[in-house]
Amino acid sequence: MVTRAGAVAVWRVTKRGSNRAAILAFAALRVAGLGMVLGFTAAQAGRLAFDAAGNLFVADGHSIFKYLPDGTKTTFTAGLRYPLGLCFDGQGNLFVSDGVVTAAANQRAILIFSPNRTKSTFAAGVSSVGLACDRSGGLLVSQGNSILKFSPAGAKSTFVSGLGNPIDVALDGAGNLLVVDLAISDARTGRYILKIGPDGTKSTFATGLSAPGALAADAVGQVYASEVTTADSSSHAILRFSPDGARSTFAPALADGVLSLAVDRSGNVFAWNGHAILKFDSSGSPSTFASDWISPDKQWEYKFADNKFPEIVKTGTTQVVLDLDKELDVPSAQRASRLIWSPDSKRFGINYSPPHAPHTSYDTVAFFQLRGDKWMALPSLVDGSDRSQLTQLARASLPKSTQPRDCAPDTDVLKLRNWTAADAAILYAPCFARRSGQLGAGVLFTLKFDDAGNWKIVHAERMSNSELYNEQ
Repeated sequence: MVTRAGAVAVWRVTKRGSNRAAILAFAALRVAGLGMVLGFTAAQAGRLAFDAAGNLFVADGHSIFKYLPDGTKTTFTAGLRYPLGLCFDGQGNLFVSDGVVTAAANQRAILIFSPNRTKSTFAAGVSSVGLACDRSGGLLVSQGNSILKFSPAGAKSTFVSGLGNPIDVALDGAGNLLVVDLAISDARTGRYILKIGPDGTKSTFATGLSAPGALAADAVGQVYASEVTTADSSSHAILRFSPDGARSTFAPALADGVLSLAVDRSGNVFAWNGHAILKFDSSGSPSTFASDWISPDKQWEYKFADNKFPEIVKTGTTQVVLDLDKELDVPSAQRASRLIWSPDSKRFGINYSPPHAPHTSYDTVAFFQLRGDKWMALPSLVDGSDRSQLTQLARASLPKSTQPRDCAPDTDVLKLRNWTAADAAILYAPCFARRSGQLGAGVLFTLKFDDAGNWKIVHAERMSNSELYNEQ
């Protein structure tokens, strides 16, 4: 099979039955986004928080979403830089650590949302995945090799210093601060979780960990931590520690990982993996609280057969209604492919990376529509030629300020960002500079579908510099 831009041939051998497929692929093929998913897991911790009414808040992308106790999802706020950590104080204020920790100081801040959603800046120049609100109204933040403490008025002090690389934090019912420290692993003790008393006294709570990430504690002092359980990071678990540090496995073999943890007042543990929120009862039995992979009407579900092969099934069953492994040329390891449902559940788009030339990046999007009781592929947005996707879409009134010839030819990206209506979607096409490889421009295309599934670009606009910065 000849692939785009002269890529080395990839032969696909499919065998139906218990072993649905075997794929032999050239080892140098890039799986878009996988490295970031594996390497950035710990930095995603702290993105869940409960308010006093039992509503769950989730920081995802540039937005914060609110889930009611029944799983109903709404957008709490959008347009943030990159929210990393959340916590509520006793007055119902939501604190948000916003901005990538490596960004310039003027691009990082801790925001505060009052109970009526009024937003203000609580502290400038700081952001972290580790954020905890204590009983006195103070805010504890992991930063560098220290834990900072902010008074309710915003006065900053150093609570404890001399740590290795503190990441996520959690407060137990007694006011002790638990800290995941990802300092360089000791060959004898591995990585560890620290316990810091209200007076700043440090002690070691747990050792022998490989790559702990997300952290949470319940009202009775039990501590929950995510952990990588395989050398290739393909499987994760949630560990449970008793108040004295005794360790047990609470939830094993979680293929999609654990990015954040939270515990509700009833002692249920909630785990977010980037596309779904799982709910575990006190025995560790899981259920799906909410999932972006399930269609809004709850009829269809995006899954991976044998933990590898993408498909659409009827929700709660194994009945396959669309075999995406046949429809799309997706490497079997690419669980990073993202599917986004339209609001009416009649269409979806999937961002993925088909085989392409080594040392290049190629991400694209495919759309499908429900016709009667069958899912059908819609006409492709691009023709698969050597012309970039941005160039091919330029015929649909590309802004004059954006010239595809200025873009690096070895990085070709087109992604579905979101649906604005059942028949309208926003596509994102970045332009990376030829010489520097840095993101230099970006275009947002508005795509409109008719009833038959034919598409048309009805609007195109160049992104502002601030939008581009947030995209990075």
